[in-house]
Amino acid sequence: MTIDISGSLSLLKSVLAQELRKNGSQDAAGQPDGVFAERLDRALETAASEQTRQSSAQNLAEVLSLQMLHTTLSLAGDGAPDASPAQALGAQQPSLLQPLIKAYADAAAQATPGQTSSNRSESPAEPASAASPSSSAPLESGKEWLEPIIAKASRRYGVDTGLIKAVIKAESNFNPTAVSSAGARGLMQLMPGTARSLGVSDSFDPEQNVMAGTRFLSDLLDRYNGDVDSALAAYNWGPGNVDRKPERMPRETRNYLARVKQLYASYSA
Repeated sequence: MTIDISGSLSLLKSVLAQELRKNGSQDAAGQPDGVFAERLDRALETAASEQTRQSSAQNLAEVLSLQMLHTTLSLAGDGAPDASPAQALGAQQPSLLQPLIKAYADAAAQATPGQTSSNRSESPAEPASAASPSSSAPLESGKEWLEPIIAKASRRYGVDTGLIKAVIKAESNFNPTAVSSAGARGLMQLMPGTARSLGVSDSFDPEQNVMAGTRFLSDLLDRYNGDVDSALAAYNWGPGNVDRKPERMPRETRNYLARVKQLYASYSA
């Protein structure tokens, strides 16, 4: 605990007087003898001098902090073109401050732009996946909600996102509740039997429908060794028909092939 000696003069005198009475060294007027009084005065003067030095040091530290803050805020301030503001400020200060300002300027000069907190907080951009939606043109406005589902199906079954988008556009025009005259349902127009065989419980659920339709398209691409024309014809006309009588492909399927391939090219641009 710290005691303010100069603020407790009466207490010190009382204690001193009590000690002097015990030792019989008090004069008739009840005042301490000259030796003790002189020592007490010197002690009080020393304490006051120490407090003055501490106060001066504290004031100096506060002034230095303000000067450093001013230097930081005025890095683009006036001065010689080849001298930093910190160096210019240091030249104007008393010799006591110059070493501290020089150390501050040296530390500032060593800082690099890459060490800022904002740069450390930034994460490097992740490379885009080959099957992510960014690998093909985005869907038209209002259909963006489908992008994550298409990307997921593309990653799982290895079918290009542009081809999935093209089939959905040609089959249902991105309508998840579409139903054809033949009974095909949903975004990728799955027939009820095909949907059951692929484990779909609700053909109108966008994720179930797109995942199952992409799986079916992937199986067809494997069946025809990556031949997109044959796979798309089988998707529209049925794989049995393509296998048995490819030369008798109906006009509807030929038109379908041309449309999907055109859409595929636009979504892959």
